[in-house]
Amino acid sequence: MKLRTRLLAVLLAVSLVGTGTSFLLVRLQAEHLFRSFLFSGDSKKAELYTSILGDYYAEKRAWTGVQAFLSDIPHLAFAMLDSRIHERTGEKPIPAIRYESLEGFMADRIVVADADGFVVADTAGKLVGTHHPPRHLAMGAAVMVNFRRVGTVLVGSMIDSSLTDQGEAFLRTVTDSLAIAALISGLLAFVLGLVFTVRITGPVSSLRKAVERVAAGDLEARVPLAGDEEIRALSSSFNAMTGELRALEEAKRRIIADSAHELRTPVTLIRGTIEAMLDGIYPTDRATLESVHEETVRLARLIEMLRELESIDSGTLVLERESVDLAELARKTGTIFGNEARAKGISLEIVEPGLSVPPVSGDSLRLGEVFYNLLSNAVRHTPEGGRIRVSVRSDASRAAVRVEDSGPGIPIPERGRIFERFYRLDRSRSAGSGGRGLGLSIAREIVLAHGGAITAGNSELGGASLEFTLPLGEPT
Repeated sequence: MKLRTRLLAVLLAVSLVGTGTSFLLVRLQAEHLFRSFLFSGDSKKAELYTSILGDYYAEKRAWTGVQAFLSDIPHLAFAMLDSRIHERTGEKPIPAIRYESLEGFMADRIVVADADGFVVADTAGKLVGTHHPPRHLAMGAAVMVNFRRVGTVLVGSMIDSSLTDQGEAFLRTVTDSLAIAALISGLLAFVLGLVFTVRITGPVSSLRKAVERVAAGDLEARVPLAGDEEIRALSSSFNAMTGELRALEEAKRRIIADSAHELRTPVTLIRGTIEAMLDGIYPTDRATLESVHEETVRLARLIEMLRELESIDSGTLVLERESVDLAELARKTGTIFGNEARAKGISLEIVEPGLSVPPVSGDSLRLGEVFYNLLSNAVRHTPEGGRIRVSVRSDASRAAVRVEDSGPGIPIPERGRIFERFYRLDRSRSAGSGGRGLGLSIAREIVLAHGGAITAGNSELGGASLEFTLPLGEPT
């Protein structure tokens, strides 16, 4: 079942339950209030009858004949009013009162019980001679004579809780009105819920379709930023994710292509040289074998770099931490590149720090590889007669190593990319002159694994400056 269908079903169920519950509660409350209103009116009528019946009991000193008295009350009241009307003279005539109107006005059922709870009068003639329970009599009005309770009067709803025809008709009218109001409210709630559902499920449906496109390999899929803030945020995150996936896919294809290219070059050279030796074109002498060996070493180095990057990516790179003296490591690496630098007429200077640089906690073999890659990059790009300078310094919390050269430098737009894999400033150059674009990438990953950072900038010598920083501290 689709999300929109489920939401509509839930909204419909909530609307029906809410409408039905509201209708029942309001209907019950309306009936309760109406009955309370009727009881209040009957209570006031009962209070009126207590005075009449009190006078009757005071005169008769018993309830004898009270049944007939109650039946004659409308006649007596009519006769009294009629005599009063005829006694008035010299004034405007008063309209005559019909007996039926007065009888209808005083048509309430009246029950009178004596002090012991026995019913002595009932205008309906149903309860005479029966015993009324005290809890029921408690709702009636007491008839008092000489400060003594001689009986109880109950009128209308005090006797029977059932409603009259007029009361039932009133409640039916109220119920019908409540039903119509509840139905209209439920329909409005459902319509508003439908609009809200469409507003939510529309962007979600677009997002689902975009996810299906991505699952099918279409990394160009994007979703519009529509809907509420949370939906827009989700759509924005999805678009950012697909952008990252596309970038990763492109990087993967580029790495595969570059790896194939870099591996093909030494393999081709080795294969060509060996085939030429087998065909007798090249002599099988030491110089030719040394050339093949050099390409084999280069191939092994490239494979080792790729394996190292794979271990970094997979999280299997293990650092054997120890206390490392970066100044000493700089001197050792400078010694390794001393002959190569002299062969190109390059001045390689290892600047001794003015103050002792505290050791860092790191893997000396991996950090030595960082020094090797940075110096190798500097020697490769520094022209003959140029300069290379390596300096080590520290502050309160970090140590910094800077490798500067007098080469062509790094353009500003390229500084953030030179640490990418297989990226070379001049891609037209061969691997022998331009590098394979893996050394700086490996150096960055090693520095990051040590909790440091590496950046590229300008050098005071006129060329490039590569600097990495590491936190100070002994191994734990």
